[in-house]
Amino acid sequence: MSDLVLPAQRRYSASHVRTPNGVLAAGVWRPRRSAESAAAPVIVAIHGFTGNHRCWPFLADSLQHCRILAPDLRGRGGSSGIDGPFGMPAHAEDVIRLLDHHGVDRAVLVGHSMGGYAATIAAHRHPDRVAALVLVDGGLPVTEEVPDDAEELARPVIAHLERRLTMTFRAEQDAVNAWRAHPAFVGQWSPVVGEYARYDLTGRKPKLRSRSRLPAIIEDTLDVLSGLAHRQALDELRHPTQWLTMTRGLLGEPPGLYPPDLLMHWIERYPQIEVTPVAQLNHYTAVLSRAGGEAIAGAVRRALDHEEKLDHEEKLDHAEGRGLEET
Repeated sequence: MSDLVLPAQRRYSASHVRTPNGVLAAGVWRPRRSAESAAAPVIVAIHGFTGNHRCWPFLADSLQHCRILAPDLRGRGGSSGIDGPFGMPAHAEDVIRLLDHHGVDRAVLVGHSMGGYAATIAAHRHPDRVAALVLVDGGLPVTEEVPDDAEELARPVIAHLERRLTMTFRAEQDAVNAWRAHPAFVGQWSPVVGEYARYDLTGRKPKLRSRSRLPAIIEDTLDVLSGLAHRQALDELRHPTQWLTMTRGLLGEPPGLYPPDLLMHWIERYPQIEVTPVAQLNHYTAVLSRAGGEAIAGAVRRALDHEEKLDHEEKLDHAEGRGLEET
């Protein structure tokens, strides 16, 4: 990292996974003690709409006993060369490809924003590969019902994203300064955000721009709004699931991305999901801050403790069964 060296960065390496449509880039944070790597819990951390895997250093720093795999979703970051298809099911299959590439049978999936939808579908379609879900300010629909006209609803969102993604910068620092001025980071700026911004850039000076590709963003936005796969996955949810909701939104303003009425709707609809409001953090600092990383890490630890308890109970049941057979 250019401005800040976190302990987690010394455990970081890049990874590249072949898919039928191109190369999926990812980051890997190995456990602090290399000797424990083979037995370490595995976490797959999935970023949001226009993000990239460099949003996860704080989480990796808070989970030093874990191995963390974090993809750049197709159409973003180092995976921007993948032309498609896009949509949540395609991202979900990439998550499984990442597990296969690294020889991982089972992992806890952490999904931020749009990454939460991909994580939920991956768990639904590949239940044996997923131990638990941690959804971070995403993964639950942003409308109670599927909208009649998703394109109309998405139009202002896409227009805003198009303006941002087509911005050009004379130098890397100009892009960093643009993020520094973002209302979400007032009083919460970190050099980690600067590295995240730099990694997103492509092109040459004086016309640097984001690597996120607009066709991917458009297709994914429409899928999140009107796609049925993630709604079906939620209706048939079988995995232990935690949902962290931020009390502030995209610009650092209250309420969060899920207003109280919508939040209560999903709490009542899916009582099996454990909901944790996270005060004072917004949609960006949910991942790009020390407090956000620790909040997510706490949820991951709870998921791992639950998994360990289930494994222990299963072993006891097996032992008791063998004892009965021998008598």
